[in-house]
Amino acid sequence: MTAVVEQFQPDIFMVELFPFGRRRFSAELIPVIEAARDRGARIVSSLRDIVVTKQDQARHEAKICKLINQYFDLLLIHGDPEFMPLERSFSRVADLRCPVHYTGYVVQTTATQALTGGDRRADSAPMILVSVGGGRFGHQLLHCVAQASPYLQEQIPHHIHLFAGPFSPDSVYEPLRELAQTCPNLTVRRYTSDLVSYMQQADLSINMGGYNTTLNVLKTGTRSMLLPFTGNGDQEQTIRAERLEALGVVSIIRPADLQPQRLAQRIVAHLQTPPTPLQFHLNVLIQTPQILRQLLAPIQPVLPIVLILHPPPQGRPEAPLLPS
Repeated sequence: MTAVVEQFQPDIFMVELFPFGRRRFSAELIPVIEAARDRGARIVSSLRDIVVTKQDQARHEAKICKLINQYFDLLLIHGDPEFMPLERSFSRVADLRCPVHYTGYVVQTTATQALTGGDRRADSAPMILVSVGGGRFGHQLLHCVAQASPYLQEQIPHHIHLFAGPFSPDSVYEPLRELAQTCPNLTVRRYTSDLVSYMQQADLSINMGGYNTTLNVLKTGTRSMLLPFTGNGDQEQTIRAERLEALGVVSIIRPADLQPQRLAQRIVAHLQTPPTPLQFHLNVLIQTPQILRQLLAPIQPVLPIVLILHPPPQGRPEAPLLPS
């Protein structure tokens, strides 16, 4: 990584999440950050709207403050302060000495398309979309929705489009596919490259509560039910989903709801609830370049070079993105 910094000599070196997370890579990241600073680069931390909590939160926040104040020139928060201020999950924002800017949320910009063929709704039956991201988690939700379809059929006409995820194991996917062969109101696939189009045309979207999926829900305004991931004590999805539920935007699926008959009842009830239209700042592609230009205003490079590092959740950091 240091060699990459020397090669490109970036004006801005941006690190995703660190030091709010990924601190296991500190021994590798800090020398790269120091090398970039020595060459005059501005150092930026890029963060989602919620900081993952730790058992010793005070110690966790103290380490963040120390690293931010020692190395960073700017903190970008990809969120909306009116909806989710950083203070909700990080109590020491006032102790950060670098500027803190909210960019708005990161949303998919691909234009949506009309569904065709067997995916197109042939009647007024409610269309229900089900997805769990990559498919490594959320298996119980997939099976529960699929098994709830017969109970739903007794109460309302409907069609479920269920996407198990590209990484869903065969032990999860094959039973769902076999069930769909006997259930005309259920279509099961692993993956679609255009989930937003399905979501935009759905009457109800049932999903895990990941950042990207939740932002697609906000962008499309689709009626939604979310199951937050809580593995390893992670509360990020729960915090965001509870805030949205309090605003009437989504309904949270809780462990007690993961019974086919019970979930069918909740789906019917939620389909009868009008969506709550709210405006969120989704203008990250406009805000971020403006903020970075302000950071570089004293230097005013002819063509700024921004080097972005996205440390992976585990293993060694991957190669950086090409400069932009």
